[in-house]
Amino acid sequence: MASVAEGWFTHIAWAIDLTMRGPCVRPSARRRDYEFRLVNLAEKLRGEGAVTAHALAVEMVVPIMGAPAYDLALLVHTPTPSADALVARTAALGLPAPELTLSGRNGGRFGDTEEQSGAILLNHFAGTTTPDRAVEAWKAVSTWYERTLRVDNSTLLQFDADSPFLMMNYAVLPGRVVPFLAGQVLRPTFHSVVRRQLRAANLSPFPLFARRLGP
Repeated sequence: MASVAEGWFTHIAWAIDLTMRGPCVRPSARRRDYEFRLVNLAEKLRGEGAVTAHALAVEMVVPIMGAPAYDLALLVHTPTPSADALVARTAALGLPAPELTLSGRNGGRFGDTEEQSGAILLNHFAGTTTPDRAVEAWKAVSTWYERTLRVDNSTLLQFDADSPFLMMNYAVLPGRVVPFLAGQVLRPTFHSVVRRQLRAANLSPFPLFARRLGP
């Protein structure tokens, strides 16, 4: 495991035109206009000193009751808290009020998520466990994903106490989403190791899959 990343992470999400075909988010001309605005904002934020800033287009939502519902997001890592300022800047660009605004710190990481390219996993976790227990469960589950599915990176974001989710696992997959999902559920150890660890920690996962927009 690498040392935690200093600073603050802000994840802002919108349901611009969330229409589904099964678990897949359908393309939308209306959403495309907002994507362009967020890509430009992310570029400006990086130029202003943000450690990282990414506009994200959600492409698949695993249909689980209680899952977050959004199709566009902005994920920013800054040296200081910036959630309120970022929401104000997106509003000034004409984006509607976000469905979700999450702010917090890095609770753990391995590999280098920022240097990877590919499909993005945004796995939100809800529950009533303690932050330390949640991190321990993430470590145990991540070990299984690294060994079994070759997921060699993960950045764990732990959110403020008043957030609807305790944490979010931000990772880049080693291949396409559908084979990744199949690789989970078809392995008996997914149920005996991953699901058991999460149940023991009283954590419920809500995964979304996205792609980075822009350069």
